[in-house]
Amino acid sequence: MDKNIFVAVDIGGTKISIALFKNSKIFKKIRLETNPKEQPTKDKPHLIADNIINSLINYKEKITEIGIATTGVIHKGYWSVLNKKILGEFSEFPLTKYFNKVFDVPVFAFSDTEAAALGEFKFGAGKELKDFYYITVSTGVGGSMVLDKKLYSKSPNLAGAFGHMVVVSDGNLCGCGRKGCIEAYSSGTALKKIINNSEFESLTVKDVLMNKLDNPWVTELIQKSCKYLVEGIVNVNLLLGINDFIIGGSIGLNNRFFEEIQKQTSLISSQVIKFKKAQLKNDAELFGCFAKSAYFDFNDKYE
Repeated sequence: MDKNIFVAVDIGGTKISIALFKNSKIFKKIRLETNPKEQPTKDKPHLIADNIINSLINYKEKITEIGIATTGVIHKGYWSVLNKKILGEFSEFPLTKYFNKVFDVPVFAFSDTEAAALGEFKFGAGKELKDFYYITVSTGVGGSMVLDKKLYSKSPNLAGAFGHMVVVSDGNLCGCGRKGCIEAYSSGTALKKIINNSEFESLTVKDVLMNKLDNPWVTELIQKSCKYLVEGIVNVNLLLGINDFIIGGSIGLNNRFFEEIQKQTSLISSQVIKFKKAQLKNDAELFGCFAKSAYFDFNDKYE
């Protein structure tokens, strides 16, 4: 049987996206819940892995390689939680070995923001850029950077972990255990916590950002959330001299949210800081896995 399928997996805090590549193109997508109500996976990374494996089992004989992008910390194929409020608490789960035992093919894993930055660099909004910083605003807040046309990676040191930059001294408690992190103010998780104490408690963050923009309370919510993101962006600009930022994630790609980031950045920085939306949108991580695979002529695996 001809084995010619590369599998890309993106494990997020809310959803799992899977893409099957053949002849350098996606021919099938699969979407799963990370923590389904009927079978909760919190604190149980093996159940998350099992759900992905079960969705791929019919393709087992045709798969040649698997690439995994995931939230949390990846080091030499071992997966650990960073924000315990999202996936629960576990450390050093042998993610790549777990998949390899079932499929008996090469498996690699790296962080989801690194994957997204790499995807945008090779195929999306970063193709023409030498240096840029990628920020995702979704269930959590993450960041990775491309410097001098190379993905910057220092695993397991979390270099570029934008969401866990402290911007408020002794501020809100973050799921990582620190106080005042950007993620504790600007993530989907943080926004939902605020929404739950409002008249919109029955709505999702997406519903609020898409359908309630004419409400003054929602306008203020967006402004406050972006304020903390922008503090981090300006800090990165001052520290590294990076002027180009690519914004992704389900919240970051919202037009109103994206415009507010641009507006507030111009108010507090005299530097020329430019923004682009992630061209690959929610597929950035999947294409990043493909860019790192043996299928794509890109030899540096960034281990």
